[in-house]
Amino acid sequence: MLLAAGLLRAQSTSPEEQARGLLEDGRTYRREGKLKQALDNFNTIVTGFANTDSVDDALLEIGRYQMEVEGNADKAREAFEVVTKRYPQSDGAPGAYYYLGLLTLDRAHSAADLDDALAQFTRVQRLYPRSEWVSRALYGTALAHRKAGRLPETVEAARRVALEYPSSEAAPAAQFQIGHALALMGEPRPAMEEFQRIRNRFPTSEWAPTALDRITALYRLYGGAKPVFALDPAFTAGSGDVLKDVRAILMTPARVLWIASDKVKGVVPVGADGKVGAILNGADLQGLSLGPAGELVVAARMAVRVGPRDIRSFSVPTDKPGLTEPLAKIEAAVVTAGGLTLIADEKRRRVCRFDAKGQFQGPFPDAKERQIVRMAVDGEGGIAVLDRDQKTVQVYDEAGQLLRSVAARGVGWELKRPTDVAVDPFRNTYVADEEGFVYVFSPSGQLLASISGEVRKPRALTIDPAGAILVYDEKLERILRYR
Repeated sequence: MLLAAGLLRAQSTSPEEQARGLLEDGRTYRREGKLKQALDNFNTIVTGFANTDSVDDALLEIGRYQMEVEGNADKAREAFEVVTKRYPQSDGAPGAYYYLGLLTLDRAHSAADLDDALAQFTRVQRLYPRSEWVSRALYGTALAHRKAGRLPETVEAARRVALEYPSSEAAPAAQFQIGHALALMGEPRPAMEEFQRIRNRFPTSEWAPTALDRITALYRLYGGAKPVFALDPAFTAGSGDVLKDVRAILMTPARVLWIASDKVKGVVPVGADGKVGAILNGADLQGLSLGPAGELVVAARMAVRVGPRDIRSFSVPTDKPGLTEPLAKIEAAVVTAGGLTLIADEKRRRVCRFDAKGQFQGPFPDAKERQIVRMAVDGEGGIAVLDRDQKTVQVYDEAGQLLRSVAARGVGWELKRPTDVAVDPFRNTYVADEEGFVYVFSPSGQLLASISGEVRKPRALTIDPAGAILVYDEKLERILRYR
């Protein structure tokens, strides 16, 4: 009798209820990290329950999976567009427009692309004013304005999220954008106040620790009459052969310090707890940088490693039609937000530009000869290049337009043997000079601070999340920390 009753209940379950059950289970799988099982559930809804109210939500989840897990923007866009075109009145439609805006923004390289992203976010606000997605669409609008360099508009859109939707998931991120934009606008004290609001209102959010780092960094630079950096005598990182023949160092947002040492023939990670991790093997190492997704980019003489396993070689055309020649004297490499790979080649005295498929696109920023020994990408997409011969630092956008520069000399400084460059989140430029100096320059190229004395022969430098400067001293064979 019990078995018969169970079968009767199963038979009476409607397709709508079955689809809702699959959707809820799929979302639970996703939260638990069981991504394959989640995707199977969502696909089952689309193929087996296409006439139910859950199909739009399932397509939205499939698009998110392709976007966030697989990194397949084309398949993600396809899923989102099905929702907007076939189910425009569904509760999944505003989410689909929001994600279409993010996809467009991620690939935006022109004003037209940015306008397209803004249009997607605006549709959410205009067509679905009562949807829970409006706060996220406003946040997306703030991000689009920031990418376009419209910082006052960034503050305006982000502040609407913080004031009108204070309990939304987007509120802490929007509050962070307010502080970040104010800092870029040259208003450090209001920026610190906005960052502190994150710690007060959203103390458990993922943005609170980063906000504290930004407050610390801004106070170090602008809290007094002038910035003061003091040596931290207790700091140590790495030991033995790891600190010999160091070519580059790089601190990640997660506070992992990578050390590229030719002595150990590899790149060694040192965690925040001081523990040394597994080495990434490599010879003739030249430089380190972070890719747009936070992946480690290692430049060696003949190849570039992107992430732990992707090793790429690059070739350029020769004078003979149809023939190419591999780059074998790489000095520096970066991957831009737009997917370009820029490689400084010592032999040709140029920076070579390659697309996402590794195809040569021409010199960067133009065909003029330059002896570029270091490159870095700032948080706004600017590419800083250090010219060893000209003893200057110039920052370009992806199109090759000059944004700002640091001259070879000025009042209180002269770059004699510059060896490394780094850029902080506020677009300040840090330069290591082998003559025993580390300089800090404002975005306008004015000297903010200089470090000398304990440091003997700076070979490489990096900035930690809280604004401290880490310098590898080749003569001391030690990494110094100034805070």
